This record gives sequence, C-alpha cells and structure tokens, in this order.
Amino acid sequence: MPLRPYYLRILGFTAVFFFWEFCVQAQPAADFSAWKDPKNAEAVHEMSRRMLSRTRDLTGTAREEMLAQNLSALAEIAADPSIVPSTRFNAILAIGRLEASSGNPHAGYPHALTYLIDVYQQADCPPYLRYGALLGIVQHALGEIDPSQRGKMIDLFLETVASEFGEGHADPIEPDIWNWFRQTALDGLAALKTTGTEGNIAAELLLVINRKSQELGELCNRQDVLTRDVWKQMLLAIELASKAAKTLGDLDYSSATDINTEIMTDSFMRLIKVVCGIKYKIAADFLEQEKTSPEPAILLEQIVVNVKMCTQSIVWGVRSGFLTSRPGENSFYASLQREEPAIQRLDALITEIIELSAFFDEGARTSRTIAVPGMPKEFKFDLLELRNALKKCSEALY
Repeated sequence: MPLRPYYLRILGFTAVFFFWEFCVQAQPAADFSAWKDPKNAEAVHEMSRRMLSRTRDLTGTAREEMLAQNLSALAEIAADPSIVPSTRFNAILAIGRLEASSGNPHAGYPHALTYLIDVYQQADCPPYLRYGALLGIVQHALGEIDPSQRGKMIDLFLETVASEFGEGHADPIEPDIWNWFRQTALDGLAALKTTGTEGNIAAELLLVINRKSQELGELCNRQDVLTRDVWKQMLLAIELASKAAKTLGDLDYSSATDINTEIMTDSFMRLIKVVCGIKYKIAADFLEQEKTSPEPAILLEQIVVNVKMCTQSIVWGVRSGFLTSRPGENSFYASLQREEPAIQRLDALITEIIELSAFFDEGARTSRTIAVPGMPKEFKFDLLELRNALKKCSEALY
C-alpha cells in the first residue's frame, strides 16, 4: 500500500477526531431565558431534555463547569415565585437528573444532591417543589452515591415515611398528597437496598406497617365503615402498609444484622389478618344492611384489588420475589435458619395466601372450572363467598 494515501488517511481521521472533540467541549450553555417566558411553559420539558443531553456529551473540566452553570440557573428558576409553577417544577426535576458521569449506574451531580436535600427541608417551600426535590433525591439513590451523603438520604427517607401528616411544612398537606411523598420515599429506600445500621431501616418500616395495621383495626371497629371518608382512610392505610411490606422485600438480608425475625413475621401476619378482617366487615355490613351503593360488582372488585395488593406485597416482603418463584438468595426468608420458628409461621402464611389467590382466580374449591382460552375473565364468586373466604383466611393466621 503506498505510504502517502496511508498517512493522508491517518491525518484525516485525526483532524475529524479533534474537530469533534472541539465541538463537544465548546458547546454553548443552555439559554435559560426562554424557560422563564410563560409562553414556553409547555416546551420547557423538551428544553430540559436537550439541556441534559448536551451535558452528557462533555467530560472533565468542561462538564464540571457546565454542570455548575446549569445548577445555578435552574436553582434560580425554581426559587422564583414569579415563574410559572410547572416551569419551576421542571427546573427542579432537571436538577435531580444532572449527572457527574453517565453510564450504568450513573453518578448524580453531588452539588445537585446537596441542593435538593436543602430544598426538601425548607418548611416554607411549596409542596410541589418539595416533591420535585424528593423525586430528584430518589434519582440519586438509584445511582452511585457520595458516601458522605448516604446517611443524610436514609434519614430523610425514613423521616418522610414515618411522618403521618407532613411535619416540618409550613402549611398542612392533604393526606392523599402526603401519601405520595411517603411512597416515593419508600422507592428511595428500596433503591438503597440496605437494611440499615443495626437493621434500623427494616425496624422503621415494620413500625409503619404496625401503625397502619392498628389504624385499620380501629377503623374495623367503627359502625360507619361503609362511608366514603372511612373508605378513603382505609385505602391510604392499606396502600402505605403494602408498599412498606414490598420495600422490605427489596432490601438485602445477606449480611443484615439485628433483624428481629419474630417481629417481622408478626407484622406480616397482623397486616394480612387485619386487611382481610376489615374487608370481611365491609362485605358483611353491605350484605346485612342490604345496601345498593356502590354496585355489588364494583364493591367486589375493589375488595379483591385491595386484598391482592396487600398479599402480593407481603409475599414480596418475605421472599423478594413473586408467589410462583423461589425465594431470592438475599431475601428475608433465605436469611432464616431452618430450625427457626418463624420459618413454620411464614410457610403457613404463604399457604394461606396461595389458597386465597386460588380463590380469587378460580372461585370456591367446590365450584372451580377449567378456564376457557379466549374467554373474558370474570370473578367466579359472589360477595357472600368472598366474605367467607376472607373470614377463613383471617381466622387461620396466628
């Protein structure tokens, strides 16, 4: 091969490489003035996407400088009360997605995390901005974390999950909105995987489950259990307790210490027992009082959905997997010694859940039929049979 074309080709590749490097390193900063125009509110999401994409192509000092510029500009937008709320929300979401390095896992921008934690802890910050900050903190939890920030994140998540009414905020937050905060904080704890120092994360989640179980038990004793307000309170309690149980299954027990297996087993048992109990009462009161609202079919579906959410979450909490799969190698169940009493109780719990799940799918054992492919699936039981199945499950647990 002649030497001249060979060297010209090398020079050509080198020139293209350095030209590409120059273009990447010389990219201009985003124009944040357009973000502040109310007319552009609907386009801010796309502006944010382009800004983040531009940053990901940079490396070294150039990346650090642009991250600092973007954080400063976005923080200014988020803090400006004269700017459209949706734009302020998108600005704080963009801060949560700033990355010090790309890849899998990514590494969030540490200064952005510091800012987000500060915003979340401001009592006079609007709830929607606090929630945006919380989403950003969870985003950081999904990637590589600065070890100095890990403890702060855990404390923040635990305080949010444990707080009943959004303490620390200047204005009251509606229970259903605060429930979003608590469930999002649970996502953050699930991302971190750890059971905590001396099992403190697992212990706090069990406290939440037990408080919600107690709340459901108290609601079950009320005479007006079929009212809209009681139903809403009950649903929020079941949702949070179920998510906490599922989060326990997302943690790694392979090297966990100080996990009280009896308390954990008791908590799972108590939650299913009380959920089945209150749903049994709702079905019984509906039938005995000959109610007509809501429609029996609607009530039937609501009860099944709520109970399934609870049982499936507890199965995940015990096994770190679905009912049809083997327990995960880092699961709570796998961490137990075969001679521990908790093993027998958990096996009994799973057996009852399997039986209840089979009832939901196939109806009462005496009337089960083979499913016909292509036919729409319907519940193969009525409200009376459901009531009896819930009572049986609740009474079987100890």
